[in-house]
Amino acid sequence: MTKKILGLTGLLLVISQSAFAAHPLVTDDAGVQGAGGIQLEMNTDWSRQNGDAGHVGAFTFTYGVTDQLDVFLNLPQTFQATGGTGSGDISLGAKWRYYDEDGLSLALKPELLTPSGDADKGLGNGRSSAGLTGIASYEIGAWTLHGNLGLNYNRFQLDSDQQSRRKTVWRASAAVWYGLDEQWRLVADTGVAQNQDAASRKMPAYGLVGVIWSPSKTVDVDAGAKFGLNKAEVTRQFGVGVTLHF
Repeated sequence: MTKKILGLTGLLLVISQSAFAAHPLVTDDAGVQGAGGIQLEMNTDWSRQNGDAGHVGAFTFTYGVTDQLDVFLNLPQTFQATGGTGSGDISLGAKWRYYDEDGLSLALKPELLTPSGDADKGLGNGRSSAGLTGIASYEIGAWTLHGNLGLNYNRFQLDSDQQSRRKTVWRASAAVWYGLDEQWRLVADTGVAQNQDAASRKMPAYGLVGVIWSPSKTVDVDAGAKFGLNKAEVTRQFGVGVTLHF
């Protein structure tokens, strides 16, 4: 039972930490803020898996250092889970867009996760961890396509986590945006990842649909629904968010 509880809480933290992309998407885009640009993202998600409910959220601050480089700080929070409630591992990172020509943009996104969450409650690893994501975006007319390929290296404080969880986990995903007009975008996302449970070979896979409404150039409001494509993923999830640009 304890393993199930911690596993669910850990999966909920993955949900909250995946909010680095333009919510409600899991797949990130290669866009950056530009020199001096500031972005504030606030979102929350409700989920259910095997009858257990969860509620997580995240706040992300992003600053454009140059026209090609962003730095960000992400604070995940678990509001409701079977295992525990509290803050997760705070993440510090950067996004470097190193190519941007003819509608195609390429970026690299390194991240450092600090051991700020309570590992005993399943809210963090207990030790610093790291990740690297390769991002590609291609815009053609009203359509924009995104692809991610990432690898996380996890270090664990608890002996139980060291024995039961993988240190390295890869993930891959793809998303599409369709602009109805200047204010409305329809989005869809799908992805697969290596299972964090070292004893399982079943790869969590998901599908997601959502909408982003931009009433002005400085505000984005979003909503999305995510569905697990197998039992290794969260059964269903619904989330909303607000993004402010300055």
